[in-house]
Amino acid sequence: MEYLSRNLKNLKLEKTFHFHPMCSRLDITHLSFADDLLLFARGDATSVALMHDRFLIFSATSGLKANLAKISIYYGGVNLEVQKEIQHKIGYSQGSLPFKYLGIPLDTKKLSVMQWQPLIEKIVARISSWTTKKLSYAGRIQLVQHVIFGIQAYWAQIFIISAKVVKTIESYCRSYV
Repeated sequence: MEYLSRNLKNLKLEKTFHFHPMCSRLDITHLSFADDLLLFARGDATSVALMHDRFLIFSATSGLKANLAKISIYYGGVNLEVQKEIQHKIGYSQGSLPFKYLGIPLDTKKLSVMQWQPLIEKIVARISSWTTKKLSYAGRIQLVQHVIFGIQAYWAQIFIISAKVVKTIESYCRSYV
């Protein structure tokens, strides 16, 4: 993966490559997590083709292949004709935003209350599973503080949780305790 990372970073030397507008200041072309790879470029056919070529070179060199069933391309602010041109050149399926990564919805804009529903449902499910157990008041407080607020803290590392969602979570916690 280091080889791929170096090749993608070297794209900035290509005159015809253009960074994604939100990534240009930091020279970000990709993010790699475990066995996942997110690639970023401006939505023009040349930049996407350059990035795709680098990935194909990496695949040929390393013998590692991408699972075509799991590859999606996402567009934002790219006209339909350019999208069709890119689709024709690289052949990946088009995904839609938001999509989930590691259980968290990713989107280009602030999450709506409905998109916070998985977090709320996860917390409600945890609390529901505890209601059958006979726990003391102190035990219930410990569960809420360590488990529920731990889940909330994980999400808060990634997103700014809206006040309405926090109040909803707190109300479920209060009703349990």
